[in-house]
Amino acid sequence: MMKTGLLVALMIAIAGQVFYHVTQKSISAGAHPVISLLTFYLVAAVLTLPLLWLFPVTASVIEEIQKLNWAVYGVAASIVMIEIGFLLAYRAGAELSSAAVLTASVVAVSTLIIGALFFRESLSVMKVAGIMLCLGGMGLMTWKQPL
Repeated sequence: MMKTGLLVALMIAIAGQVFYHVTQKSISAGAHPVISLLTFYLVAAVLTLPLLWLFPVTASVIEEIQKLNWAVYGVAASIVMIEIGFLLAYRAGAELSSAAVLTASVVAVSTLIIGALFFRESLSVMKVAGIMLCLGGMGLMTWKQPL
């Protein structure tokens, strides 16, 4: 049984991803991609500030910043890669119905392998079967001939 906190967190992430892809696909084709990204981050920073009331800072901001490691910079770089990647993919004609599914399948397979190799996460028969389903799903999503 899934814990309530985990379920709520996953529901927020899922809702955010759906909203993300719908809005990313809807960005004006004439909007400059870098200006779009800068605007995303500015608005996101403003929307993040109220979260400090839900998650209060217990030490000084300087002390909290000192607790951060290299991974924060990696997340920042990956956010830029994801944002510009999907923005350009949708502009190049990617379909809303398949772009997220295709990339999520590749990410699922990749993170499963990375988790097993570098984070000592278990790799079970069920997970391998899930990889096969992801790969099969990707094949079906990209199949261009009628069945």
